[in-house]
Amino acid sequence: MNEKLPYLDASLPVADRVKDLMSRMTIEEKAAQVAAPFGTAVDVHQPPSTGWGCATASLSSLSVSPREAAAAGNELQRKHIEETRLGIPVLLAEEALVGLKVQGTTTFPDAIAQAATWDPDLIESMAKVIGIQMAHMGVRQALSPLADIARDPRWGRVEETYGEEPYLVGSMATAFVRGLQNAHEGTPLVAALKHFIGYGASDGGRNTDAAHIGPNELREVHATPFEMAIRVGGVKGIMPSYNSIDGVPVTGSQKMLGDLLHNELGFDGIIISDLEAVSQLHSKHGTAADIVHAFAQAIQAGVDLDLDNHVSTEVILDGVNQGILTEAELDRAVGSVLRTKFELGLFERPYVDVDAVPESLDSDSERALARTIAEKSTILLQNEPVDGAPILPLIDKPRTIAVIGPNADRPMGQLGNYSYQVLDSMTKKFALAANPQARMETSEDTGADSAELLVESVPLVSFLDGIRTRAGADTTILYAQGSPVAREDRSGFPEAVDAASAADVAIVVLGDQSGIGNYATVGEGIDSVDAALPGVQRELVEAVVASGTPTILVLSHGRAYVLGDLIGKVPAIISSLFAGEEAGTAVASVIFGDVNPAGRLPIALLKDVGVAPIPYWRTLQPATYVNGTTAAAFGFGHGLSYTTFEYRDLAIAAAEIGVDGTAKLSFTVVNTGERAGDEVVQVYGRDLVASTVRRGRVLVGFRRVHLEPGAAVRVSVQVPANMFAVWTADSGWAVEPGEVRFYIGGSSVNTPLQGTVNLAGDLLPLASADRALFSIVSAEPTEAGAWTTPDEVVDLRQIPEVTADSTIKEWLAHPVGGGLLRELMAGADEDALAPALGLSFTQMAYYSQGQITEDTVAAFVQRVRSAHAEAGESEDRG
Repeated sequence: MNEKLPYLDASLPVADRVKDLMSRMTIEEKAAQVAAPFGTAVDVHQPPSTGWGCATASLSSLSVSPREAAAAGNELQRKHIEETRLGIPVLLAEEALVGLKVQGTTTFPDAIAQAATWDPDLIESMAKVIGIQMAHMGVRQALSPLADIARDPRWGRVEETYGEEPYLVGSMATAFVRGLQNAHEGTPLVAALKHFIGYGASDGGRNTDAAHIGPNELREVHATPFEMAIRVGGVKGIMPSYNSIDGVPVTGSQKMLGDLLHNELGFDGIIISDLEAVSQLHSKHGTAADIVHAFAQAIQAGVDLDLDNHVSTEVILDGVNQGILTEAELDRAVGSVLRTKFELGLFERPYVDVDAVPESLDSDSERALARTIAEKSTILLQNEPVDGAPILPLIDKPRTIAVIGPNADRPMGQLGNYSYQVLDSMTKKFALAANPQARMETSEDTGADSAELLVESVPLVSFLDGIRTRAGADTTILYAQGSPVAREDRSGFPEAVDAASAADVAIVVLGDQSGIGNYATVGEGIDSVDAALPGVQRELVEAVVASGTPTILVLSHGRAYVLGDLIGKVPAIISSLFAGEEAGTAVASVIFGDVNPAGRLPIALLKDVGVAPIPYWRTLQPATYVNGTTAAAFGFGHGLSYTTFEYRDLAIAAAEIGVDGTAKLSFTVVNTGERAGDEVVQVYGRDLVASTVRRGRVLVGFRRVHLEPGAAVRVSVQVPANMFAVWTADSGWAVEPGEVRFYIGGSSVNTPLQGTVNLAGDLLPLASADRALFSIVSAEPTEAGAWTTPDEVVDLRQIPEVTADSTIKEWLAHPVGGGLLRELMAGADEDALAPALGLSFTQMAYYSQGQITEDTVAAFVQRVRSAHAEAGESEDRG
């Protein structure tokens, strides 16, 4: 091969190298660059003379050590470089959501657990570790992370997402992308962000079903996390979703992949299809007459690489030969693939140093990071008193502990769907299921309870192991499985009850088996009609509770369960969202108080699945069902601690700002308890009046802060007004004048600080690229009793009094009356009182059907008047 060919000259601009190389390529070689065969179904280590554009799962499918896999990757590259005419290297891609999916690598907590940390910096550190491992192995593209909005707990892929709130999802996805793509100096990497767009909003939570989303919601909700990762994270790859929107499948939609993704959101990287999504344009959606038309449709829409269980080269050639796909349209896709390879430096550095691949890709430091994420993701959902004190933490070490449940000593029940242990083991299960001899040797070869670890793995610490190790030799541990995960088998109940009866405390570990097909209870394509605990697990808890032994419920899960009245039957509930290889250590540390829990829910746990799909902000509003409630059992952002935090001294720098301005808030958070702990400070905002129907309170900022007992921080938040921009089909993005209300606290349902900022001025049109996507939240240590600076203090003497004839909206906005009204209404605010905002206090009492009397109104108005006057006198004295 002539080394002086222009496309091999690294000093030339990438565009020139692409142009030169494409001028030398045959149509067959071009078509080959669009193919991205999937390793578990295709022997990707035997490429044809034209090679392939990408090989996916080529290393993970080998089931060998990292060093052996790296050597195999080098050999695959050698075949592409030395045995094809033009020597075009192949792009190696793998899954990396919970760690690089190659045997022997660190298995981090699932994505939903990563989100539960509410710590983007921590997730960026994790992604950097994954990226470094990829660089060692020669893997240059990760088919991760997800930026899907999870709206329905019935959907099996909730576990792979960062939850239901666009700002949280976008923050986590951006952090992952930034960490991975910049992990290794000198080795560029690609994160393929998925699944664009609306995938998590499918009908009934059914995977790949149609999503019914209007153009406004599409941009304000579902596109926002992608835009955050594109504009701020610089993501270089996108994977379109399987679903259709308004009758058009996304993978074949030029409107979605061209107009929205490229033109509006500014994406300029490579687009790789989801597995067999291109062929589904024919087989599933019926928008293509045959497979050839399906490929033409996808490439014309903007798809660059076809991820498939078959090699697509010949089909693409058929499309060009039949005139269905023009060579110019094919050139666009091929140019994108080649540009990516040049930008990654693959032509200059196609091989890795196999000898430099670490003996272990699960070192002590990497395990420590996995444990930290697991600890920070653990959510204390409930901690009710037993004998007058919260049952957790177990300070007075029990002499005997019963550890019970199907996930207590089953490491497969603590791993996410995209861990190599789960996927590779289940791939082997499929092979065994097709083997009559293997079936004869196994009594149960289908179902979630037959899932077992069938591949070499890094050490996995089960919950039983973690509790036993932490409890120590002087504590007796009694173990009973109690029940299977999914089968309706109650034969283990008596043993479980006996163990609980003999113990001082019972720890029941329930939950899911993640995976694929019949071998799991949650995962891709494993959607649920009721989002309930599988099998007879609920009955197992009830049987243990009936023993009279204080019970702690630990959920090792990927689905946002509907727990029903089980919440009232156990004093303590811990959520461990598939916490990975160190799950058992992390949860044991929380149970015994070594770690003060501070995980927060990235998706609300509903009281009734019948209300789904429902966004968290809607759960805060009045229920509209005659026989049930839309309220959440545990709201978005909820999570308890072993200490207490107080929010105080909210100051708003300016009550009015321009539509092009920035709202500046500050407040103090104090640890008022006796233990050090983390608090996740959450700031929500609501556009009260707009030309379109706005969502209720939405997350606009957050920060996880650590506080020693008695310590305080002053938190400052800067929220650009254009974060509240509205989108309309007629005028695009614009900031409208009007009131924005902020809610500040430790969860979406606990916001003790509230205040309003008025956006003044004329309607401000915005280009999409000019819209702010992030707020700025900072925290500085302060004195617990410190007050705000004089220019930040609200002068109550300038605030008019509220009367019985004032509207409820005016009451809620009043600095004194608002707080007292919320107290009277058990914490209700604009969300709960939305139907009454335009009514006067007297009218609301009239319509309350006797719940609020005229005497109550009169007495309450007098109380507010007195409190207002007292506050004014206090300011005069100050």
